[in-house]
Amino acid sequence: MINGTPLSLGVKNYLKNNISTNEKILISISCGLDSTVLFDLITKSKYLKNKNIYYLIFDHQKRSEGKYEIKQFIKFYNLSNKNLFLKRVSLKKKIKGFQEKSRSFRYNFLYKFSKKRNIENIFLGHHLDDLNETFFMRKIQQSGTVGLSNIFSENYKNLKLHRPLSKYTKKQIKRYANRNKLIWFEDRSNLELEFTRNKIRHFLYSDKHLFKINQERLIYSKAFYIRSLYQNFFKYKKNKIFEIEIEKFNNLNKNLKFLVIQSFYYENRFFLFKKQIRDENIGNFIKILNSNIQNGKERSIFSGKIGVLNKKIYINLT
Repeated sequence: MINGTPLSLGVKNYLKNNISTNEKILISISCGLDSTVLFDLITKSKYLKNKNIYYLIFDHQKRSEGKYEIKQFIKFYNLSNKNLFLKRVSLKKKIKGFQEKSRSFRYNFLYKFSKKRNIENIFLGHHLDDLNETFFMRKIQQSGTVGLSNIFSENYKNLKLHRPLSKYTKKQIKRYANRNKLIWFEDRSNLELEFTRNKIRHFLYSDKHLFKINQERLIYSKAFYIRSLYQNFFKYKKNKIFEIEIEKFNNLNKNLKFLVIQSFYYENRFFLFKKQIRDENIGNFIKILNSNIQNGKERSIFSGKIGVLNKKIYINLT
């Protein structure tokens, strides 16, 4: 067992340490095992007022039985109240990058939904296996130290993303669900090996592989200071505008420049693009900063603009 604290106690302690009792929260529910257990643990903790807990179920409409499962889930857990919302996702399953596009759609909707209701705290069912799968996927994609040290973002725009189950394995979560006689619905597409993540999940199912990857991920996670390295050279001003201290930056050697730019990208752009930054993109950015940008026009970088404002070099990500 990687984590020895019981799930119920672990989640209740997480709530006490991160949320005040009068705050609103939103639980994203898929009707699968992970989000069902998260929903059960939060509601049974009695830590939050029922009126302040919102539930959002996404229906991806990719399985004919999906509508029936959602109805059964709502009926079983008696969720027919004003704080329950259902959102249909209209994406064709066969489109390229379905999982990434679906994820982007969900987060964008979560942001709009929460902003309208003055909710800042979003609870997601990601667990330890998810962390390790994402870490392993980034290794395959040859991600650098910065990308491997920060697997899950804790914020999306002005939302706080909470993952109380991130210290627990899928097996621990399933044991809790079985002991408490919970019902949930398995998405059969999670077994389809046409998706890279599903292949990785199948590979890491072995405890031996999982333990090894988890140990390696923990080593990288300790390099947390690298995530904010860019702040020494890219000073945040306002509205996603950063002033670049060009002389300090250009005094760095090439390797440190790469780390600074990686740090900036992963903290400010990765959640939007959901893909690794290529060395050639970093190299182009360095070339721009080494050029006589003071006399040049704005240039595009990371879907933003880099240019000069009041004789200061800036990057604008709006």
